[in-house]
Amino acid sequence: MGLETALIIGTVASAAGAGVSAYGSYQQGKAQRKMAEYNAKVAEANAKVAERDGREIANAQRRRNERILASQRARSAKSGVTGAGTSLIVAADQTMQLELDALETERRAGIQSYNLKQQAKLDRAGGNAAYKSGLWSAGGTLLSGAADVATGIAAYNEAKKPQNEAKKPQ
Repeated sequence: MGLETALIIGTVASAAGAGVSAYGSYQQGKAQRKMAEYNAKVAEANAKVAERDGREIANAQRRRNERILASQRARSAKSGVTGAGTSLIVAADQTMQLELDALETERRAGIQSYNLKQQAKLDRAGGNAAYKSGLWSAGGTLLSGAADVATGIAAYNEAKKPQNEAKKPQ
């Protein structure tokens, strides 16, 4: 195999390698974006579950609170305590505390839902960044490959020069 053939094979291999590498970078970016989108959808679904569960748990707390308060009113009435004065203040305070517990449950669920929604946004942003990075990497690989091809062509032309000059009549 002559020098010219080796230069041609090297140049073609360099171009093919650059193409394969660029395609791999592009596909990797696409795959990362797809995975990030899946993760974002999971986080959004979990956010909805957190909101729903928070409401259901808070409503269950409220139902339980109503039973507790009704039981206390019945005991107070049975013992002859009237719904006025100190007993009224105690009942109102307890009602308020029980409702605050239910509201705290909803608040925690809201925070969890918000955090999951933010995670979904971060997942999507990361996926888009990975995709763009893959595109930039593919472009850089193609440019580098083009430079290698240009160098190979120049080397091929240089290798042919002595032969062309030797064939020229003097």
